[in-house]
Amino acid sequence: MKKLPKPHDFVGKFLFSFKNHELQWQGQIVGKVSEGVFLVQLHEWTKGQSSDQVLFSVPDMMSWKFFDTADDWRSALNESIKATVAVR
Repeated sequence: MKKLPKPHDFVGKFLFSFKNHELQWQGQIVGKVSEGVFLVQLHEWTKGQSSDQVLFSVPDMMSWKFFDTADDWRSALNESIKATVAVR
């Protein structure tokens, strides 16, 4: 089983968030604001450009998927798109 990162280790990670098991947001954690609260830079789906910055608490992030690098993050998105297209 993978060891959970320390809270400060989340800073810099790329992410996908989910709501009702559907992809909701994509972004990157840019800072730790306080214990258990992080500042997230969201990115638009269409162009991947930065949009809003939002605060999230750790409980809000429990179903998120995290990536260490932008390349891993983009690759996972591309695989998800391919899987969605293949199902249709």
